[in-house]
Amino acid sequence: MRAGESDNALRLYFFGGAHMKSRIAGVLATLAWALLLIGCAPTDSLFPLYKADEAVFDNHLLGTWQPVITDANARDKDQRWIFSHSEGQQYYDFQWSAAGAKGGFVAKARLVRLGDNLFIDFEGDTDKLEDPPRADVLVPFPIVPSHMIGRVWLEKGLLQIHFLHDDWVKKQIEAGTFSLAHVDVGSHQILAAQTDDLRKFMQAHADDTEALSSNFQFVRAK
Repeated sequence: MRAGESDNALRLYFFGGAHMKSRIAGVLATLAWALLLIGCAPTDSLFPLYKADEAVFDNHLLGTWQPVITDANARDKDQRWIFSHSEGQQYYDFQWSAAGAKGGFVAKARLVRLGDNLFIDFEGDTDKLEDPPRADVLVPFPIVPSHMIGRVWLEKGLLQIHFLHDDWVKKQIEAGTFSLAHVDVGSHQILAAQTDDLRKFMQAHADDTEALSSNFQFVRAK
């Protein structure tokens, strides 16, 4: 990739090209807020973990979740992750925002069962993107449809999600041991592996605490 092309690709990836320019000002503040909340960086994938004919549901995921707070993430106490049934129940409608806030991020969340393990795929819900944006608009996250994938555990009112971490991916690429197709976008890597390869990879790393080290833990919101 020639000099300058990576920056252009990254700009296109986040904002969807020239037609998204009018939206940038309205979402920058929300994006900055989100990056502060994340605290770590899951790796995005161009292709989904799920297949079109799959529909895995667990009613225990429905509802509003708040993070388990420790000294390390005390600033995240107002985070709320909300899962509800979508129309047609093909996926979960997901909203990520702060308690009492009107705006936030929205995604399509799908559960995927591979062997005995349960995974999750978050895809930015661009159907809800408005132009021009309002201050209280629900913003798709990721903005351009891509996928954040991880392993999920649901048990006794506790939700845990361990995402594939980009630092681990980067180290494996540098060592020449990373098996999945990927695209370098600036200093970031985006997975470009097809769904079947992605599923095999995630199943093989289901118990890899270094690969799946972007950890989120939630309890039911009160």
